[in-house]
Amino acid sequence: MERRRRVPRQLAGWTGKYCVEGDVPEAWYECHVLDISVIGVGIEMFGPVPDPAGLLGRRVIVEANTPTGASLSVRARGEVRNVGAGARGGTRVGMEFVDLTETERSILDALAMMGTLW
Repeated sequence: MERRRRVPRQLAGWTGKYCVEGDVPEAWYECHVLDISVIGVGIEMFGPVPDPAGLLGRRVIVEANTPTGASLSVRARGEVRNVGAGARGGTRVGMEFVDLTETERSILDALAMMGTLW
C-alpha cells in the first residue's frame, strides 16, 4: 500500500537541536530539519537513539534557525509518528505538531495559504 501525505511538505534544510521529553537527564542534541508542513515536521536526529522504535508516540521539542538567520527561529513540539534510518547516518523521525496555540496554528495556516517557502 502506498502512503500518501495528508498535506504537502516544504523542504527545509535547517540545522537545529532536539530534546526527547521525559528523558533523564533531558539533553539537547544536534538535528537537521528536513521538511515542514502545517501539520508536522521531519527531522534527522544525531544524538543517541538506543531503541528507535521506542520513539514512536514520544514527544520531541525541536529548535532551529531558518536560513534567514538567527532573527527567525522555529521551536516546535511534536509527537513521533514514524521512525527510520536517516540519509546522513542519524535517525529520521516524522512528527505531528501537538499543543499548538490558536496563534501558532493561524500563522502556519497563513503561511501555507500564501505559498511561502519555509
